Amino acid sequence: MQKSTGFIANIDIGKEYDARYAADEVHYETFAGLAAFFGRDMQVHWHDRFFQLHYLATGRIELQLDDQHYSVQAPLFILTPPSVPHAFFTEPDSDGHVLTVRQELIWPLLERLYPGSNLALDMPGICLSLAAVPQELAALGHYWQLIAREFSQKMAGREQTLALLAQAVFTLMLRNTSLDDKAASGVRGELKLFQRFNKMVDERFRDHLSVPEYAQSLGVTESRLNDLCRRFANRPPKRLIFDRLLREAKRLLLFSACTVHETAYSLGFKDPAYFARFFNRLEGCSPSAYRATQHMLS
Repeated sequence: MQKSTGFIANIDIGKEYDARYAADEVHYETFAGLAAFFGRDMQVHWHDRFFQLHYLATGRIELQLDDQHYSVQAPLFILTPPSVPHAFFTEPDSDGHVLTVRQELIWPLLERLYPGSNLALDMPGICLSLAAVPQELAALGHYWQLIAREFSQKMAGREQTLALLAQAVFTLMLRNTSLDDKAASGVRGELKLFQRFNKMVDERFRDHLSVPEYAQSLGVTESRLNDLCRRFANRPPKRLIFDRLLREAKRLLLFSACTVHETAYSLGFKDPAYFARFFNRLEGCSPSAYRATQHMLS
């Protein structure tokens, strides 16, 4: 494994690997498929706003997970939260599955599995072998088949089914892991602060708080929050807030029977006309046109 050059790349799988899935909450690919594209000697990188779960079914991996180094044999799981940098090298015979999941799907799961803990923000990277529990591996094998099928086919309820399957895989993996707040102490301070902002946006985006209001709630200056977001997401905080609003608007337009006006009000817009202008500015079409086009494609 080569050493980092000092720059930690932020890789968005949906945009860099296959733009067709840039808006998806769950992305699936085989380990070999991603390795063929990115290479088997992956330099230090991370995935802003995404949890990533690798399952290595065959082969061996040299892994740098935050400040921990592993040289391990399949079968094993590698969980990388959004705030954890990682790098790895694998031989050509290494294969398995990779799930990349938006953090909003995993945060509620962590809060239910570990009530009262801080793991929704401070989850450490995990390297876990399940070779001693073949029954768990067999159960997970069924899930990988279902996920691959759902991801590759445009069937009714695809997004909801993938979300449920992804949460099931994470649950099965995590219940075989011993986690506590001490294990999370290695998460870097600024990354933790950035994660706190992301989680606050997820909880409050309907309130249409301003960037100064978010900064005040976090106890930082607006300038520092702007710097954090530009360094870790390459976007200003205002755009990250808008992205979350837009993603929820798309979900409601696709999967609910609400009118455009009802959608606007449910997202905290006081004026549906302003919602339409907001949507058109970011997406390049009206909410009604987006809904009609997507329904034609499905």
